[in-house]
Amino acid sequence: MNKLTYKRIQLFLVFATVFVLFASLYFQYYLGLHPCPLCIMQRLCVFLLLGVLGLSLNTLRKAHFVCLLQILISCAGLYFAARQLWLQSLPAGKAPACMPGLDVLIRYFPWTDVARALFLGAGDCAEVVWSMFGVSMAGWSALYFLFMAVMSLFLFIRTRTLYS
Repeated sequence: MNKLTYKRIQLFLVFATVFVLFASLYFQYYLGLHPCPLCIMQRLCVFLLLGVLGLSLNTLRKAHFVCLLQILISCAGLYFAARQLWLQSLPAGKAPACMPGLDVLIRYFPWTDVARALFLGAGDCAEVVWSMFGVSMAGWSALYFLFMAVMSLFLFIRTRTLYS
């Protein structure tokens, strides 16, 4: 893989990530859909991916390492999206109880409860508030993170010997 192809693929991934980030902000601030704890963790993964992608556009010296970081962050985002999809698939009585908002959790609850809500989700994560073509927002998020992981794995394999 030559330098131009690597940079073009990474630039495409940057545009896809910026689109996803702006879409999440549009849903929150324009449509008024407040993110649940798992949505916040997915958005954190998108921000981290954007930062790592920004590093990848600057240099090819550690392209192999940067691609590995992209894979790890994408897999973390895929975990959070899959966890949310699992919570959404539970019957109404089996979903965990709803918790107060994240700001209340941080202010009044122990950090273990906050971490549990962020990593495992809460009852509000099981609610489907938006869907397109029958796929919930968590499903689209999972597709995005899967795409990012596959593309990063492709770049990881292709840059293993060239730019390490």
